[in-house]
Amino acid sequence: MTNFPVSPDKSPAFVHTSGVKNRQRWSIAGSLAVLALMVPTAVFAQAAPAVAPADVDAPPVARPQPNAPPRRLAPPPQLPALQAAPPAAIPPAPAADPNAPADPNAKKEPSVEEKALRGVVAIERAGQPLSLGVTLAGDGRILAALSPLGSGNDLEARFADGSVARVKLGHHDRTWDLALLVPQSGRWTEGLVASTRDPLRTDATIRGFAMGPKGKPGVSQMVIRGRKNLLGADDATLANAFELGSRISPLDLGAPIIDEDGRVVALLGRGCSPNEGRPCTPVAFGIPINAIRTFLRSVPPTAVAPAAWLGIQGSSEVGMFAKGVRVQSIHPDSPAAEAKLKGGDASVSDMIIAVDGVPVTSPEQLAEVIRTHAVGEKVPLTVFGQGKYRQVTVALRQAPDPRAAPKAPPAHPAELPTLGDAAPPTQARPKADALDRRR
Repeated sequence: MTNFPVSPDKSPAFVHTSGVKNRQRWSIAGSLAVLALMVPTAVFAQAAPAVAPADVDAPPVARPQPNAPPRRLAPPPQLPALQAAPPAAIPPAPAADPNAPADPNAKKEPSVEEKALRGVVAIERAGQPLSLGVTLAGDGRILAALSPLGSGNDLEARFADGSVARVKLGHHDRTWDLALLVPQSGRWTEGLVASTRDPLRTDATIRGFAMGPKGKPGVSQMVIRGRKNLLGADDATLANAFELGSRISPLDLGAPIIDEDGRVVALLGRGCSPNEGRPCTPVAFGIPINAIRTFLRSVPPTAVAPAAWLGIQGSSEVGMFAKGVRVQSIHPDSPAAEAKLKGGDASVSDMIIAVDGVPVTSPEQLAEVIRTHAVGEKVPLTVFGQGKYRQVTVALRQAPDPRAAPKAPPAHPAELPTLGDAAPPTQARPKADALDRRR
């Protein structure tokens, strides 16, 4: 028998049930609307649950029965509280790839060997390489082997930048095969210093230098076997000389042997290895540092580089617009004359204010600054004359021989050399351990 719904005006229970259902429906609809506003779009972007196929039997839907008590609906499931997503972690910087190509624009730090090469020179005669040598740091003179130099005349030194300077033999020791060469123009400042470490220790890293193509020095391997007594010139004993285990070319004589810090532990020389009952065998050996120091202590005071010479006489002056050294007279064959400096009366002469940016206010100070530069060096002078400032470049030279120059009035002892007089020596007797002095 079919049950039909009872008219609402005839059943109070039905009216009550309908009202409850309507309120529940509105409550559920409101909750869904709020959730739709709060839940992120991504929640709704998820795939919808699959719909059951049509041929699958669905459970029967319960129909409301008349006069049945109101059914309480379960509350809608609560979604978890919405929280802000944690910020994404910043990925760590990628580690440097050791196999990645190096930046071609990055400045590469020179190695110890490359730095030491700056102090190694090639000794030549008429453009032909003879041997190698090493510049003494802070000194500018060159230590070399004596045996490859022959007569010691017409020698030149080729420096790391390719420049060439004429050199003279200032001092020598035939026993230890040592020579000190004095450059006659210019001064190379990138020299080497002596090592205080034992080259025979087990952890030592020893390097040498060899004459390369076109007379350019290069780094070479070096093995020191130990110490041995050898024979030098005139059959003199070379005590505790370094015995080498590397092949040495005659062109390599005079080259320094350096440690891992780039400091000199020995110098290549030529000696003789004694043989019982037979003539001695010529060999290359390492001249130890103590022998080099003894040699440098014996260098005479005259074995110094020539002093730079400007060729003027002057006096201190303080004017309204400048103060410096007023040029009173100029040697006719001097760097100052070639630079067209003007001397004489204050109304027409020049005043030297600075030398290479160094202010000078007295003849003594001017002389001191000039002598810090080398023969052959081009030095800028700041000059004030005729009411104007200007810059003049002078090429410094050695003072001429006073015996070949005309007589001139004597100058004050503290002033620059008298016209025609030789410049006084600028270097006293070389100090002990000249190889130890830094630049």
